[in-house]
Amino acid sequence: MCCSVLAGELKKVLNDLYLKAELSCLTPGLHVDNRKLEQKLVPALEDCCGKNLVLIYGSQCHPEMKTWQRKYNFRQPEEPDCIGILLGQERREQFSQEARTFYLTPGWLQHWKEIFEENLGWDKTEAHLNFGRYERILFLDNGISSVDEEKLLEFFDYTGVPIEIRPVGLNHITNLIQKLIQYQ
Repeated sequence: MCCSVLAGELKKVLNDLYLKAELSCLTPGLHVDNRKLEQKLVPALEDCCGKNLVLIYGSQCHPEMKTWQRKYNFRQPEEPDCIGILLGQERREQFSQEARTFYLTPGWLQHWKEIFEENLGWDKTEAHLNFGRYERILFLDNGISSVDEEKLLEFFDYTGVPIEIRPVGLNHITNLIQKLIQYQ
């Protein structure tokens, strides 16, 4: 089970590792509202309880995540969020030292309107205010699909923050998945 912002990466990794696994995805951006995330995630965890579940969600996407992990007995990455899952904390910190950075994945780019406009209710002015603390947006190009430059321009217009594209690959998330499935 995963947040759908990482679904593309997970499908690719599972395919590359020749793993046949059922991938259930939850609505993107639920982490911005703890109540909504709990309403969607807890019933899904209850349905999967005892089924050797791996949850690909950040360990800090909800304050009760560790409690749920103990209660429903699932395995999960230690990384705090989807960017950590994709990059790893060391690489993330390296990129952050270059500039105050907001990270954007292909999944975030695909779902940004749901996350920011619908879930957070930000119009363009509020987006400019909230993104104003960043010097850049770093689009993490994982190479699994072509970069949608039109969507990047639309997101730039919405945020007012310059966007850089950085190739990142899938090494970290692949290693995470391999470690998590070894403990089955």
